Amino acid sequence: GRGEMRKSQVQTRLCLAALTLALVAQGCEGDGRAEVPSSPRRGERALPRFDGITLDGEPLSTDLFRRKRGVILVFGEREQDADMLAELVAAVAPEATRANVAFLGVSRDDEPEQARSFARRHGLDFPILLDRSRAISNKLRVAAGTAALFVVDGEGYLMLAFSSLASGVEAATYERAVREVLRIEAADGVSGSFGVRPQAPPFTVERLDGSDLQLRDLDGKVVVVVFFLHTCPHCHDALRFLAAEKKRIASEDLAIVPISVQNRPDGVRGMAATLGTGLELYIDADGSAARAYAHSGAVPDTVILDRQHRVIARHGGIEPRIEALIAMQIRRGLGLEAPLLLSKQGYNGQESCATCHQGEHETWSLTNHAYAFDTLVEHGSNRDPECLPCHTVGWDQPGGYSLTRPVGYLEGVQCESCHGRGGPHQSPDFLTGGFEQVCLGCHTPEHSLRFAFAERLPLISHAANQQFAALSEEERRALVARRDKRERQLFEKADFVGSARCQSCHAGEYQIWSESPHAHAWQTLEAHEAAGNGDCQRCHSTGFEETGGFPAGGDDLRGVGCESCHGPGGNHVEEEARRSGTILALTDKCETCVLLQICGSCHDDANDPGFEFEVLDKLELIRHGFRDREPPGAAE
Repeated sequence: GRGEMRKSQVQTRLCLAALTLALVAQGCEGDGRAEVPSSPRRGERALPRFDGITLDGEPLSTDLFRRKRGVILVFGEREQDADMLAELVAAVAPEATRANVAFLGVSRDDEPEQARSFARRHGLDFPILLDRSRAISNKLRVAAGTAALFVVDGEGYLMLAFSSLASGVEAATYERAVREVLRIEAADGVSGSFGVRPQAPPFTVERLDGSDLQLRDLDGKVVVVVFFLHTCPHCHDALRFLAAEKKRIASEDLAIVPISVQNRPDGVRGMAATLGTGLELYIDADGSAARAYAHSGAVPDTVILDRQHRVIARHGGIEPRIEALIAMQIRRGLGLEAPLLLSKQGYNGQESCATCHQGEHETWSLTNHAYAFDTLVEHGSNRDPECLPCHTVGWDQPGGYSLTRPVGYLEGVQCESCHGRGGPHQSPDFLTGGFEQVCLGCHTPEHSLRFAFAERLPLISHAANQQFAALSEEERRALVARRDKRERQLFEKADFVGSARCQSCHAGEYQIWSESPHAHAWQTLEAHEAAGNGDCQRCHSTGFEETGGFPAGGDDLRGVGCESCHGPGGNHVEEEARRSGTILALTDKCETCVLLQICGSCHDDANDPGFEFEVLDKLELIRHGFRDREPPGAAE
């Protein structure tokens, strides 16, 4: 999911106050915010280990979810909610699978053919375990006669689970809940992405006197739409705050439109009388407004529209930070001077900066910095303390991101990562050493291959990215996808010399390589009668069309040789050569950050889909560095 509006409701926990979802993991329990627990893993339920035999007769266990997030569907062909949950899973599976989410079915049908028929009917293309004894169902605490769905994180802890679905709640609402915890972008027409502010959908709601209000009645005004539940105390707080803001601003061009998520006019009237805010309240009798705005059920849910009724921001819950954001965003939308409401104790997050620096924020959304945390999530590393310092804001600083305070609004490489806490407003001396020094704090030799500040600066420069302001959302998406592949020169320029030149000094490594699939990659081409295909030769030879490389360098360069991974050795093997730094050593490099850039040049989505999520396991098949162990035969 690469949506720009990564708000507090898009977390690893949901508060769905308007639904009867059975949330298994602890999280928001009626506090109106979508926060994870303050103590990681405490009180959270881990997925119990289980195994079984699939419909294809293969053994399978929860090892399927190793370093992956997972979705488990427990069902019987005729069980309550089975069809609805299966359709939900089928809808999210294609995108989720590409984001390294594994799917598993658990069938409680007596006959395998019943499970196969169910899977075919719903297009479920993933392994399904047979659970006729109900042993797995009992471990998962799934009651007989009703289907269930579980979502687990990369460490095997339950993020979301539900069964006995609420009557009257649309399937799309549950699907949005699953998409949010899996961080899969939903094309809901409201949440913009890649810096684009979408046009808000039209709506029609009813006043308590029965008359209608349409969005077009508010043309030219800044509109604050807030979905609320009349019995929710946090919604009451939100309405009191908005009423006070409206009074403070005192502008006829500001419209507050509170919309009840329940069709209970009497209850709304009672709330209005008790609160006494003076705000006019509205009923969404047929739920069309909630559907149009992809309301997830979490309340309060606030959407701010500018004068052209484009979506400025969306906020879930209410708390001082969100109140400050709403106050600034409303005033900027009205063209008024916005107060600088920054945190005095901690970091603020990119939303605060975007209020006044919209253009810079838009160009930031076109950089890989904006999605740096999503990368960790997809690789199951979003709780790895070695990765988090450079993929979050204010790591382990007061008010910053930490494992005990994993707040969503500080995920990714944001404004304050490069400009300091609060930027020059709060950290005027942060950039005394210049931007290059800041970049080098994360782009170290261990984590960033051949980092050259001048070369990489245009990729994240606000000024340089301004040229893409006219691109459509789809064009921006394609731009970010291209940048994510990091297509650039990986190695220092030199002549290729062939793997045989490496053997004399690196005999142990050479021996292991010579027995690996890499060494025999050319034979694979011959076996498939593709040895004459230039596109195939590029990844099945060494130094393809480079100086001294294949084919000019001869048949010794057939296959994936040492220099394919370590760079050309021309400057390394000469008698008077400076050995250190003339070829790329990999034993001290981050295996995902750096090695993926090298391996991924051939093991891409077209030729080896899913490789980026399997790289650690695949590396074990070819590993031959001896920094931490002896080479073969050394003990002899």
